[in-house]
Amino acid sequence: MAEDLDIKSVWNRTKAKEDPSSLHIDKLERKGTKNTLYWIKVILWIEFSLTLVSLPFMVVYVNSRGDSFGIIVFYIIITFVYLFYYQFLIRQIKKFSYDGNVLQNLKKLYGYLRFYILHYYVVFWISLIVGFIYGLMDPANEANLSLLQTAQQWAIVIILWSLLLGAVGGIFHLLIYLIYGRKIKRVRKMVKDLENEE
Repeated sequence: MAEDLDIKSVWNRTKAKEDPSSLHIDKLERKGTKNTLYWIKVILWIEFSLTLVSLPFMVVYVNSRGDSFGIIVFYIIITFVYLFYYQFLIRQIKKFSYDGNVLQNLKKLYGYLRFYILHYYVVFWISLIVGFIYGLMDPANEANLSLLQTAQQWAIVIILWSLLLGAVGGIFHLLIYLIYGRKIKRVRKMVKDLENEE
Protein backbone atom coordinates (compact mmCIF):
# COMPACT_ATOMS: atom_id res chain seq x y z
CA MET A 1 0.00 0.00 0.00
CA ALA A 2 2.85 2.38 0.85
CA GLU A 3 4.43 1.61 -2.51
CA ASP A 4 1.16 2.52 -4.26
CA LEU A 5 1.11 5.91 -2.49
CA ASP A 6 4.71 6.62 -3.50
CA ILE A 7 3.97 5.79 -7.12
CA LYS A 8 0.90 8.03 -7.06
CA SER A 9 2.85 10.96 -5.61
CA VAL A 10 5.61 10.50 -8.20
CA TRP A 11 2.95 10.38 -10.93
CA ASN A 12 1.30 13.54 -9.62
CA ARG A 13 4.63 15.40 -9.50
CA THR A 14 5.46 14.27 -13.06
CA LYS A 15 2.02 15.28 -14.30
CA ALA A 16 2.37 18.69 -12.66
CA LYS A 17 5.71 19.23 -14.43
CA GLU A 18 4.22 18.19 -17.78
CA ASP A 19 1.20 20.48 -17.32
CA PRO A 20 2.61 24.00 -16.95
CA SER A 21 -0.89 25.44 -16.47
CA SER A 22 -0.87 23.95 -12.97
CA LEU A 23 1.88 26.39 -11.92
CA HIS A 24 0.07 28.08 -9.04
CA ILE A 25 -2.43 29.75 -11.35
CA ASP A 26 -4.87 30.46 -8.53
CA LYS A 27 -2.16 32.26 -6.59
CA LEU A 28 -1.11 34.18 -9.69
CA GLU A 29 -4.69 35.28 -10.32
CA ARG A 30 -5.08 36.33 -6.68
CA LYS A 31 -1.99 38.50 -7.01
CA GLY A 32 -3.79 40.46 -9.70
CA THR A 33 -2.05 39.47 -12.93
CA LYS A 34 -5.22 40.06 -14.91
CA ASN A 35 -5.87 43.38 -13.20
CA THR A 36 -2.28 44.59 -13.70
CA LEU A 37 -2.21 43.57 -17.37
CA TYR A 38 -5.66 45.08 -17.89
CA TRP A 39 -4.48 48.50 -16.66
CA ILE A 40 -1.30 48.37 -18.73
CA LYS A 41 -3.46 47.59 -21.78
CA VAL A 42 -5.83 50.50 -20.96
CA ILE A 43 -2.90 52.92 -20.65
CA LEU A 44 -1.44 51.68 -23.96
CA TRP A 45 -4.83 52.22 -25.64
CA ILE A 46 -4.96 55.76 -24.26
CA GLU A 47 -1.46 56.48 -25.58
CA PHE A 48 -2.34 54.92 -28.94
CA SER A 49 -5.51 57.04 -29.22
CA LEU A 50 -3.78 60.28 -28.18
CA THR A 51 -0.95 59.66 -30.66
CA LEU A 52 -3.41 58.95 -33.47
CA VAL A 53 -5.57 62.00 -32.71
CA SER A 54 -2.58 64.34 -32.31
CA LEU A 55 -0.93 63.28 -35.60
CA PRO A 56 -2.82 65.70 -37.92
CA PHE A 57 -2.42 68.57 -35.43
CA MET A 58 1.32 67.97 -35.16
CA VAL A 59 1.67 67.79 -38.96
CA VAL A 60 -0.14 71.14 -39.29
CA TYR A 61 2.03 72.64 -36.52
CA VAL A 62 5.32 71.41 -38.04
CA ASN A 63 4.18 72.64 -41.47
CA SER A 64 3.22 76.08 -40.08
CA ARG A 65 6.74 76.48 -38.67
CA GLY A 66 8.04 76.28 -42.22
CA ASP A 67 10.03 73.09 -41.61
CA SER A 68 10.97 71.06 -44.64
CA PHE A 69 8.73 68.40 -46.16
CA GLY A 70 11.34 65.78 -45.18
CA ILE A 71 10.87 66.55 -41.45
CA ILE A 72 7.09 66.17 -41.80
CA VAL A 73 7.48 62.80 -43.56
CA PHE A 74 10.00 61.68 -40.92
CA TYR A 75 7.57 62.66 -38.13
CA ILE A 76 4.71 60.75 -39.81
CA ILE A 77 6.87 57.62 -40.25
CA ILE A 78 8.01 57.72 -36.61
CA THR A 79 4.41 58.18 -35.44
CA PHE A 80 3.24 55.16 -37.46
CA VAL A 81 6.08 53.08 -36.01
CA TYR A 82 4.84 54.03 -32.54
CA LEU A 83 1.23 53.23 -33.45
CA PHE A 84 2.31 49.81 -34.71
CA TYR A 85 4.35 49.29 -31.53
CA TYR A 86 1.38 50.13 -29.29
CA GLN A 87 -0.80 47.69 -31.21
CA PHE A 88 1.86 44.98 -30.93
CA LEU A 89 2.03 45.39 -27.12
CA ILE A 90 -1.75 45.44 -26.78
CA ARG A 91 -2.02 42.24 -28.83
CA GLN A 92 0.64 40.54 -26.68
CA ILE A 93 -1.29 41.41 -23.52
CA LYS A 94 -4.56 40.19 -25.06
CA LYS A 95 -2.88 36.91 -26.08
CA PHE A 96 -1.70 36.19 -22.54
CA SER A 97 -3.62 33.30 -21.03
CA TYR A 98 -3.34 30.84 -18.19
CA ASP A 99 -3.31 27.93 -20.63
CA GLY A 100 0.02 26.41 -21.57
CA ASN A 101 3.24 27.50 -19.93
CA VAL A 102 2.13 30.42 -17.77
CA LEU A 103 5.64 31.24 -16.56
CA GLN A 104 7.03 31.32 -20.09
CA ASN A 105 4.15 33.48 -21.33
CA LEU A 106 4.54 35.90 -18.42
CA LYS A 107 8.33 36.10 -18.91
CA LYS A 108 7.88 36.90 -22.59
CA LEU A 109 5.32 39.59 -21.83
CA TYR A 110 7.56 41.05 -19.11
CA GLY A 111 10.44 41.22 -21.62
CA TYR A 112 8.29 43.18 -24.07
CA LEU A 113 7.12 45.60 -21.37
CA ARG A 114 10.63 46.09 -19.97
CA PHE A 115 11.95 46.88 -23.45
CA TYR A 116 9.06 49.33 -23.92
CA ILE A 117 10.01 51.26 -20.77
CA LEU A 118 13.70 51.22 -21.70
CA HIS A 119 12.93 52.61 -25.16
CA TYR A 120 10.79 55.30 -23.53
CA TYR A 121 13.74 56.51 -21.44
CA VAL A 122 16.23 56.34 -24.32
CA VAL A 123 13.96 58.22 -26.73
CA PHE A 124 13.14 60.83 -24.09
CA TRP A 125 16.79 61.59 -23.25
CA ILE A 126 17.86 61.66 -26.90
CA SER A 127 14.95 64.01 -27.73
CA LEU A 128 15.76 66.27 -24.78
CA ILE A 129 19.46 66.55 -25.67
CA VAL A 130 18.80 66.99 -29.41
CA GLY A 131 16.15 69.63 -28.61
CA PHE A 132 18.62 71.47 -26.37
CA ILE A 133 21.34 71.46 -29.04
CA TYR A 134 18.81 72.47 -31.72
CA GLY A 135 17.69 75.35 -29.49
CA LEU A 136 21.29 76.54 -29.10
CA MET A 137 21.84 76.46 -32.84
CA ASP A 138 18.54 78.20 -33.65
CA PRO A 139 19.27 81.57 -35.30
CA ALA A 140 16.56 83.16 -33.12
CA ASN A 141 18.80 82.56 -30.08
CA GLU A 142 21.90 84.00 -31.73
CA ALA A 143 21.42 87.43 -30.11
CA ASN A 144 21.12 85.89 -26.62
CA LEU A 145 24.15 83.66 -27.13
CA SER A 146 26.26 86.59 -28.33
CA LEU A 147 25.83 88.13 -24.85
CA LEU A 148 27.90 85.30 -23.39
CA GLN A 149 31.45 86.64 -23.63
CA THR A 150 33.50 84.77 -21.02
CA ALA A 151 34.07 81.12 -20.21
CA GLN A 152 32.58 81.74 -16.77
CA GLN A 153 29.29 82.94 -18.29
CA TRP A 154 29.19 79.88 -20.55
CA ALA A 155 29.89 77.62 -17.57
CA ILE A 156 27.00 79.18 -15.58
CA VAL A 157 24.60 78.76 -18.52
CA ILE A 158 25.66 75.14 -19.06
CA ILE A 159 25.27 74.34 -15.34
CA LEU A 160 21.82 75.98 -15.23
CA TRP A 161 20.69 74.14 -18.36
CA SER A 162 22.04 70.85 -16.99
CA LEU A 163 20.09 71.37 -13.77
CA LEU A 164 16.96 72.17 -15.77
CA LEU A 165 17.43 69.09 -17.98
CA GLY A 166 18.02 66.96 -14.87
CA ALA A 167 14.84 68.29 -13.21
CA VAL A 168 12.74 67.70 -16.34
CA GLY A 169 14.28 64.23 -16.70
CA GLY A 170 13.57 63.42 -13.05
CA ILE A 171 9.92 64.48 -13.37
CA PHE A 172 9.58 62.41 -16.56
CA HIS A 173 11.11 59.33 -14.88
CA LEU A 174 8.71 59.72 -11.95
CA LEU A 175 5.70 60.00 -14.27
CA ILE A 176 6.70 56.93 -16.28
CA TYR A 177 7.29 55.01 -13.05
CA LEU A 178 3.83 55.98 -11.76
CA ILE A 179 2.12 55.19 -15.07
CA TYR A 180 3.97 51.99 -16.07
CA GLY A 181 6.87 51.22 -13.75
CA ARG A 182 4.95 49.99 -10.72
CA LYS A 183 2.74 47.74 -12.84
CA ILE A 184 5.70 46.26 -14.69
CA LYS A 185 7.44 45.69 -11.34
CA ARG A 186 4.39 43.70 -10.25
CA VAL A 187 4.69 41.54 -13.38
CA ARG A 188 8.40 40.98 -12.62
CA LYS A 189 7.54 39.97 -9.04
CA MET A 190 5.00 37.46 -10.35
CA VAL A 191 7.64 35.99 -12.68
CA LYS A 192 10.11 35.67 -9.79
CA ASP A 193 7.48 34.10 -7.51
CA LEU A 194 6.62 31.53 -10.15
CA GLU A 195 10.31 30.76 -10.75
CA ASN A 196 10.84 30.25 -7.01
CA GLU A 197 7.87 27.93 -6.72
CA GLU A 198 8.82 25.74 -9.71
